[in-house]
Amino acid sequence: MAATLNDVAEESKVSISTVSCVINGKDFPTRYSEETKQKVLEAAERLGYIPNRLARGLNLKRTGTIGVVFTNALGTFMNEIINGIQGVTHKQGFDLFLCISDDDWQKEASHIRMLRERKVDGMIVFMVACSKKDKISHEHILSVKDAGIPLVFVDRYLPGVDIDYVVADDFHGAYDAVNHLIKLGHRKIAHVTTDVDCTSNHNRLAGYTKALSDAGIPINNEYIKTTKYFGKEAGHEPTLELLAMKERPTAIFFISDGVAIDALEVIKRDGFMVPEDIAIVSFGNSRESAYLEVPLTAVDQPPTELGKRAGEIIIDKIENPDEKGCKQVSIKPTLVVRESCGASLKSR
Repeated sequence: MAATLNDVAEESKVSISTVSCVINGKDFPTRYSEETKQKVLEAAERLGYIPNRLARGLNLKRTGTIGVVFTNALGTFMNEIINGIQGVTHKQGFDLFLCISDDDWQKEASHIRMLRERKVDGMIVFMVACSKKDKISHEHILSVKDAGIPLVFVDRYLPGVDIDYVVADDFHGAYDAVNHLIKLGHRKIAHVTTDVDCTSNHNRLAGYTKALSDAGIPINNEYIKTTKYFGKEAGHEPTLELLAMKERPTAIFFISDGVAIDALEVIKRDGFMVPEDIAIVSFGNSRESAYLEVPLTAVDQPPTELGKRAGEIIIDKIENPDEKGCKQVSIKPTLVVRESCGASLKSR
């Protein structure tokens, strides 16, 4: 039979109210010494006492859970964000309820409804973003805000909406990457993006065009190629188109490491060399980017830090429900220079 508070009180020879305060980490209304605290905790461990979290949640009007909705469970980027979130929330006594939307906004809506039914104390959402031709409704997300449930976006956000978010500074990350290529002497710089309609894509494209504009380089729309989402071989077709151009670009800035790594296959297959024939820079700095045949120069968006900050904000929102205003955090990424950009070669 499971041990109770009364059993722990008898074992440690203190009152039930003292045991309750110790177990719940409080010193009010019953104050106790450090010696008493240790005695209670040791007694609870000997008896195998497990706190009734449901009862405690009812008392505090909380469930002790935070819902996390992510687009997929693939790759180190997502995993590291989750690790960052958990590193903060676990210390504060919260469990994560992880849901995967599989890049389907209707599934995302279903998960959010379920989390609301389960009365989670807050939600962290990595939003689904589909092709620009698809119609996405964000009512399910806005309903969370309207219901007064703490909500934090991570990596992507809804422009113009007062909801807390933590993102990488995609604009300046892209700007720095393209500016680095310009400093290496490149003037014909292409950009491979995707057809996904989200803030990260838009801001990276804006950073690319701004860097060229500031350097007095005309924007060549033929150098801006769009591929379908981040699927397998997403970088093949747009890269082949760029390589086949009469005025072939001398450098390409890719929307992500995954697309860049796909592109490296066709570049090599077509007899071109990186960086001698074409320089490559991408956004992401995934673990594998440093171990490629030609290590990839990449914008490092720190996923663990993104998760940590999102976790801190959601905890603050839960603990301080009457606090007004939004925390919209943009973390500046850094450019990690490796061989693929040709920094070690003579400028062209």
